[in-house]
Amino acid sequence: MKKRKIRYDRILIPIIILCVIIFGISSCHKTEEANVQSKSIHTTTDFLRNALKPVGQTLYIYGGGWNEAQTDSGTEALTLGLSKEWKSFYNSQDGTYNYENYMYEIHKGLDCSGYVGWTIYNTLETKSNHGNGYVLKAEEMTKTFANMKLGSYKDSIQNAKPGDIVSMANAHVYIVLCVCEDGSLLIAHSSPPGVKISGTYDQNGNQNSQAVTYAQKIMKTYYPDWYSRYPDCTIDSSFTEPSNVSLFHWNSKTLKDVDKLNSMTVNQIIQTLFQ
Repeated sequence: MKKRKIRYDRILIPIIILCVIIFGISSCHKTEEANVQSKSIHTTTDFLRNALKPVGQTLYIYGGGWNEAQTDSGTEALTLGLSKEWKSFYNSQDGTYNYENYMYEIHKGLDCSGYVGWTIYNTLETKSNHGNGYVLKAEEMTKTFANMKLGSYKDSIQNAKPGDIVSMANAHVYIVLCVCEDGSLLIAHSSPPGVKISGTYDQNGNQNSQAVTYAQKIMKTYYPDWYSRYPDCTIDSSFTEPSNVSLFHWNSKTLKDVDKLNSMTVNQIIQTLFQ
């Protein structure tokens, strides 16, 4: 009786095919995991770029960003993207705009806390109408966000960093874009007439600070229509008054500074945000 020859090729080929299939499935699974992880990473740069989106085209509305009852986030602050009504209302106005004539017409623009709440929502959330949002009383934002475990609270703005949020006891709130060499802060906020970039006093109390110069240059360059109407980029000393301010700093689990904004010069930060 002849011994049957074993055809190793018939055994190996199915094994090879099976290995290829298993490897392919494993690779796809790892890729999907990586994609999910990358989508879940929120960055300081994203936050600040979102903060710039309403700048120069959204007017200040007292109560804007809140719901009708002024108790929680409104429709716009729970929506991804800019409201078309903001730009439409801006286009209908001119340099004489007075927010007192449009009090509580909440869909036409944003107030200070509505603006910050909208920016946070558009950074941390992935779909509209999810949860209660982030619109709160301006003076309570820093402490509340810290209590939500999103970051840390300080009763001082010393060592402020890009992306920090500053609450003011006199009911205002703003976002720090960067810190200048003279100690002045370049900030984004919604204050009459609207969402804009401004500069604080320097550390010696001088109003004509580096931040004001940068704010004027940015508004003139990137938002020329707004600047032609509302060229003032200065703010008063209360924005940095120690007894009037508190600071919220994001933790790395919530926002990662992947671009190392905190190590950049002011010009480098501006270039990164506007590129």
